[in-house]
Amino acid sequence: MSVQHLLFDDLPETERARKPARRSRATTIAAPMAVDVVREAAPDSARPARPSPVLASLPLAPPAPPAPPPPFDPAALSNPELRALVQAIPDQRLAYLLIEAARELKRRALPDRAEDDDSGEAVVEPNPLLLRAARQVVGELSGEDS
Repeated sequence: MSVQHLLFDDLPETERARKPARRSRATTIAAPMAVDVVREAAPDSARPARPSPVLASLPLAPPAPPAPPPPFDPAALSNPELRALVQAIPDQRLAYLLIEAARELKRRALPDRAEDDDSGEAVVEPNPLLLRAARQVVGELSGEDS
């Protein structure tokens, strides 16, 4: 529990003035008080912020959740990581992925030329990087060393 200090808490205490034995008419005059140091109250902006007792008793907000991991990028994997990933895939799924990869490789390496021939536009050259990869796959599957 936090205790809020008052402005005059730091003043030294003096002995209390004793009441005279009999009442006099000068009861409205304040008794003299000894003060060593007088401090001015700092403006609210200069005071360090202290949480109120109500806020101090509330539980702290949970920390922000960690950032989500980046999406999986197979191109960022090293060759040993790729081999381990492929070895972990069951045969049926590997066969499916191989067929889909071959179809995508064919589509990207040899774009459809039927529509380019009729329109008279320049024929798009096959992608040499994908053609080399396709030759390597064919060589691997046929058992030939290239």
